[in-house]
Amino acid sequence: MSEVQSKGFWSQLKERKVIRVAIAYVLVGWVMMQIGEVSFEALGLPEWTLSLLIVLVLLGFPLALILAWAYELTPHGIRKDPAGDIETVTDVEDYLAGAPSIAVLPFDDMSPKGNQAYFCEGMAEEILNALCKIANLRVASRVAAFQFGAKRADISEIGRKLKVQTVLEGSVRKSGDNLRITAQLVNTSDGYHLWSRQYDRRLEDIFEIQEEIANSIASALSVSLRQKLDKSQQHIDPKAYDFFLRGLSYFAKHTTQDNVFARQMFNQAIEIEPKFGRAVAGLAYTYGFEYMYFNASNVNLNEARKTSARALELAPNLAESHVSAGIAACMGQDYKEAEIEFEKAIELDPKNYEAWYFFGRAKVHEGELERALKLFDRASKVRPEDFQSVLLQAQLFTSLGREDKAIEVTRKGIKRVRAILELNPDDNRALNMGAFALLRLGEKEEARKWMSMSMKNAPMDSIIQYNGACFFSLAGDVEHALDCLENCLIKVGNISREWLIHDSDMDNIRGNPRYEAIISSFPE
Repeated sequence: MSEVQSKGFWSQLKERKVIRVAIAYVLVGWVMMQIGEVSFEALGLPEWTLSLLIVLVLLGFPLALILAWAYELTPHGIRKDPAGDIETVTDVEDYLAGAPSIAVLPFDDMSPKGNQAYFCEGMAEEILNALCKIANLRVASRVAAFQFGAKRADISEIGRKLKVQTVLEGSVRKSGDNLRITAQLVNTSDGYHLWSRQYDRRLEDIFEIQEEIANSIASALSVSLRQKLDKSQQHIDPKAYDFFLRGLSYFAKHTTQDNVFARQMFNQAIEIEPKFGRAVAGLAYTYGFEYMYFNASNVNLNEARKTSARALELAPNLAESHVSAGIAACMGQDYKEAEIEFEKAIELDPKNYEAWYFFGRAKVHEGELERALKLFDRASKVRPEDFQSVLLQAQLFTSLGREDKAIEVTRKGIKRVRAILELNPDDNRALNMGAFALLRLGEKEEARKWMSMSMKNAPMDSIIQYNGACFFSLAGDVEHALDCLENCLIKVGNISREWLIHDSDMDNIRGNPRYEAIISSFPE
């Protein structure tokens, strides 16, 4: 173990109060043995009872340390520490190779008018979400698997690129309220079908079909789908569900305009079904993302709070309700409430990437960088192909003065970025964040090429434009960095003041009068 690793382990022992528990245990154990030595003989107990007490105290010591590591004493009682629930897997590649795995591809649209792509994506995503609830099954994320939607590759190539053993593919023919859905589970090593079926049903049966497919896949892979699909949504009007799927499709694109379209779709779903909790949670997400990335106005913040509260009322057992409430609380700088909501989301769905990722972002806003590191690391394990949670760790390690660790995770992150770009060379987010990784690794020419390409392709994406400011600050191009930052605020949208002041990427431009003017323009 290197000196840096030992320091990191020592800090975790202190943060989880293991050292405090150890000291307290030794003191209490010593007192108990002293009392025993004085009182056991007076009580007429055999001599061996003192030896037994000593043995019990010694045996209990490691148990106390293990419990202190895994559990945390809070005002709400003793609970399992979610940050301590990170898998002990040190080599993700070994983990990926050993676990049963599947990728769910977006279903092909075979409808007469060819206008049901959103429904096909939504169908696949719902099945993917159900499979994610299987503890011992690794499911490729939507982001990675849906890259193969429009450009079907050979099954073996998909398996190689996504590192999965099986692929679920299918098609949907939707005409009015009539559905014909075909689905097949394919082994990526030899192309043989492990399971296939065709469904001719009505639109109102869509939830039953999704559950049947998920259960059939679990059976074919010899894994257990312990948690069934939400029964409450089976009473949702199919038209409301159709609008909900349209909203999911738009929201997944993460652009300013698509966020607006997603909000419109979720609102239409809610108009038909006012108690549709998942649609309300989706609506809350749109306001939270609008405030976080595009326009930090009080209107968006208030709507995020109001709609997330409604989502919690309608769907308290839905992880997404608590994630949306956590985002709203974080944006309102109520970090204690944000922590409660994110932890509840994780309790409901430990494999929910957004819960871990936005919990990490909340801790950055709060300035708790060590905790943020652990949360981002957990997010990177929940979604093994994700590069954002890895590269953000590099930024935090730099802020903490741990450059060796920053370089280590940067190499890990750029590997993931290149894997995504192999699937989709035009992925602007991968190009954008990958540029930072290349710059940190000294590959300046390629870094500038990637950054310029991403900013040119997405001139109205506030995240990419803000990252451009960070990039040129790190590169030492102060004026260009300030131009990008001002452009991000004036022409594109708004950004979080708390994130900005804790962002070490901006260190090269702090103290510049233009930077100070930008900071002072934020409302207190």
